Amino acid sequence: MNIKKRLDIKLIALSVVTGILIGLLVSLFRVLIPFLNSFVLDILSLSKERPLYILIFLLLFIALGCISSYCVHKEPNISGSGIPQVSGKLQHKLKYSWLSALVYKYIGGLAAIGSGLTLGREGPSVQIGASIAEGVAKLNKEDEETTRSLIISGAGSGLGVAFNAPISGIIFSLEELSKRILSSSFMITGLTVLTANSVSVLIIGNQVSIPVNESYSVAVALWPAIIILGVLCALSGTLFTKLVLLGKKFYALLPLPKLIKHLIPFIATALILLMDASLLGSGSELMLLPNTSHLSPELCLYYYLAKFFLLLVAFCSGIPGGIFFPLLVLGSLLGSLYASLLASLGLIPESAILFLSVIAMSAHFAAIVRAPLTGIFLILEMTGGSLHFLMPIMIITVSAYFVSDLLGAKPIYEELLHYNLTQEKQ
Repeated sequence: MNIKKRLDIKLIALSVVTGILIGLLVSLFRVLIPFLNSFVLDILSLSKERPLYILIFLLLFIALGCISSYCVHKEPNISGSGIPQVSGKLQHKLKYSWLSALVYKYIGGLAAIGSGLTLGREGPSVQIGASIAEGVAKLNKEDEETTRSLIISGAGSGLGVAFNAPISGIIFSLEELSKRILSSSFMITGLTVLTANSVSVLIIGNQVSIPVNESYSVAVALWPAIIILGVLCALSGTLFTKLVLLGKKFYALLPLPKLIKHLIPFIATALILLMDASLLGSGSELMLLPNTSHLSPELCLYYYLAKFFLLLVAFCSGIPGGIFFPLLVLGSLLGSLYASLLASLGLIPESAILFLSVIAMSAHFAAIVRAPLTGIFLILEMTGGSLHFLMPIMIITVSAYFVSDLLGAKPIYEELLHYNLTQEKQ
């Protein structure tokens, strides 16, 4: 009994220490990315007035691309979001050094995401959190089961800090990574995630990721439109998964050195940003377009196609960076496109555009990641949405999940893990 008690106290201490470290490092990761984005945007703005800065801007992107490519060369298992790699490690299908992944994912992720490519910080934050947790376990010479529990809790903590969404971090780690809910796993994960988020709140603040100031009362008459939007999100999500896998295969077949392949998204994105600076970054500003300006269906379609293309070009190249946040952006833009079309036809009030844009994110996430509970709670936490949003979000998310299931869609992170393992054998 005393031994068990001492072990429990030790595990609690390890969870708290892990949470503190993740809170500090992932919060810094969150702060540095917009700082780098702002620097890139300043150079981009100067290029409009002084042509010399166009060359500086392009050289900056190439330099960041070289840094990112070097990191992947040193540690191949930091490629992409990192979530499939964490899953592969938990399933004993992948082996890589936690320290190598932590260092190179951090640097490579900052170079790629900070440059302004259409990539998300959340996937890398998951791998960073998991690597920190594994490091704590290894340094304390913990057994395999404890190490596994800490890795799962560390991954959830990384997500929770990245989104300022602790509940979603807990649900994601159990729904997507653990695949089982045990009381011990829940306690370790909950303690680590909440500790990490508390540290993050002290450093960054407690602002929601997507501030939606407008509340919307959902009429039952709008439910059929919500279900149709869920179907559209399922179609978009299924197409997205297929195109990501095709894009990966396309890059693999290119008869080019890996450095050149990794530079393709940097050069392509830089050239496009010189024409339209609003496409910089993962696209968080685009989520709130219905809140700030009158949206035409044509503008929504433009942003949806542009971000879809930029995300595929960047992510499929294999540089460090996630799809987590960008796929939410795509869902939001699809919701805005659909809602603005209905509003232009007089079928729904304009006040419903923002609402449909918000709930479409959960549906798009569920269709691609196949983790509906995470999608539902993630959007509620990210927007600060009240519980009267819960029923519409559940309706659209279940609709998208069901339709994507009928279409034979598989969880994208499982597909990416399978692809990575296949590539290793070749």
